[in-house]
Amino acid sequence: MNDRHSETDPVSPEQSLRGCRFDVSSTRSIRGFSMIELIVVLSVIVLLTSILFPGLQVARDGARRVICSANQRQIGVAFMLFGSDQNGRLPQSWFQDQGQLPNMMAMTTGSSEDQAMPAGFDGLGLLWKDRYIDSPACCFCPAHASKHTFEATRSKLVSGTDADPAFCNYHYTGHLTHGDPNQRMRRRLSDPNLVLLTDGLRSREDFNHQHGLNILRSDGSTIFRADTGSIFRDSLPESDEFNGDVIEEMAAGEWIAKIWMEIKIDG
Repeated sequence: MNDRHSETDPVSPEQSLRGCRFDVSSTRSIRGFSMIELIVVLSVIVLLTSILFPGLQVARDGARRVICSANQRQIGVAFMLFGSDQNGRLPQSWFQDQGQLPNMMAMTTGSSEDQAMPAGFDGLGLLWKDRYIDSPACCFCPAHASKHTFEATRSKLVSGTDADPAFCNYHYTGHLTHGDPNQRMRRRLSDPNLVLLTDGLRSREDFNHQHGLNILRSDGSTIFRADTGSIFRDSLPESDEFNGDVIEEMAAGEWIAKIWMEIKIDG
């Protein structure tokens, strides 16, 4: 009798509901993500990345440009110290004396057979040689993406006598005036509007910033000159591998001179 009643006892609504809840949650935990849900999540991630990445790139480029400007100001202090010890003169550039404007990015001359002087420091390299700058690392831009990096050049700057010139990322404008048949000496203290340094112009690979170039003036200030329409950059050769082609190197020098005239490097 008791057994019969126990078999026919109805299940309470609460017990039935609990059982249903258990079954549903168990089913959900086993099912996981569907393919459609996974595609939706990936699509959202791709969309957010496409929106945020350009902003991150702009911020990164801006930070590199600020560091580059700080490097140039540090070099500007070195120019001031050098000038105060040299009656206002600027470091001599053997490459400018030879009319080799593309090579004025070099801190050393190298010792190739066609040079009339032994390998040694030149231009900006003289600031490092006499320790007007604490480290040659300030002569290298963080935005530079080609082969002329501080790591690749460091060993050449120990003694300055390596067979190959040591190129930095900034272009020294030299100790002589430009566009003047007499090529008078430029003196740092005579004109605060002189441009002493620009970003690299040896080739497009040496153009540090995509949309313009930093410029160091004689008074130690720096400005950013926008390159609207990439006119400056596109006028330069694609690579600095001239391979002894004097005509190609001279053509590159002419374009550098035109850019320097455009930004009025002689004040």
